[in-house]
Amino acid sequence: MSSVISRYTADLNLRGVNDAHILAIGRVPANSRVLDLGMADGSVAAMLKDMGCRVWGVEIDEVAAEAARPVCKEVVVADLNTLDLARRFEGRRFDVILMLDILEHLSDPVAVLKSVKSVVAESGWGVISLPNVAHISLRLSLLEGHFSYTDVGLLDRTHLRFFDRAGVDDLLRQAGWEMFDMVRVTRQLGTTEVHVDDADPELVRQLESEPEALTYQFVVSAAPLGSAVLRHPPVLPAAVAQSAFMEVQAHVAKLEEEVRKLRLMQLPDLVEQLAAIRASGIVRRGHLKHLLAALRENSERLSDRLSG
Repeated sequence: MSSVISRYTADLNLRGVNDAHILAIGRVPANSRVLDLGMADGSVAAMLKDMGCRVWGVEIDEVAAEAARPVCKEVVVADLNTLDLARRFEGRRFDVILMLDILEHLSDPVAVLKSVKSVVAESGWGVISLPNVAHISLRLSLLEGHFSYTDVGLLDRTHLRFFDRAGVDDLLRQAGWEMFDMVRVTRQLGTTEVHVDDADPELVRQLESEPEALTYQFVVSAAPLGSAVLRHPPVLPAAVAQSAFMEVQAHVAKLEEEVRKLRLMQLPDLVEQLAAIRASGIVRRGHLKHLLAALRENSERLSDRLSG
């Protein structure tokens, strides 16, 4: 099996609000014409096809390209470093151009992004994901004196370019594009492929308070300068949707923890007391009435929390 297949096959879950591929799919309207650059095995294209989209793709790995063909109108096996997009697609224009986990692998991403303008529709836009070289795990690793390439992730050994937040802006500016939306994929320290040993807790707290320290990837929606899309963004800002979802997620997690405590601590204690009284054969009407009332109250609280 191709190395590209094993490294970039995506197990996509539409609930993955912290996943670059899912966030990108959310930037694509149903029934769009989509060009997926560096599409790997077509995992994203398959979901887009289910949305009624027609997908064309470019992929350098022949095995990955073959896997993607069943869900695409056409897959071009080519190196984006040398491919003439305008000539290859014969003036065809696309509503959305996906450039996910690809620009950092190119020798001249600015030149490729410039060429993409020749195939984007007048009312179209691009969706780009880029890794953040300033993630806290890389900062701490460098402080420890380490810079080791990995098979995937922030220090993928096939990366030729590295980007921080300012670097994203520079890339777009040099290529003649402008951002109209950005959302971030975040990863906590210790959850990435970059391992850090015995970091000073105070230093970690200080770094985590800095902007972009936990940003693992930037997911950018952008259009060529002068595009009407920049004046009238066509989709709900991903940052708004992601923020709202994560707030709800945090509230649900807190609620689940409270429910768990009710289940594991309060109710069993009351049930145990009630059982002990019944087993003793001693009928204490006042005590029994109090316990039954407490059980009903806690049961109602639990029911309300579960239904809310």
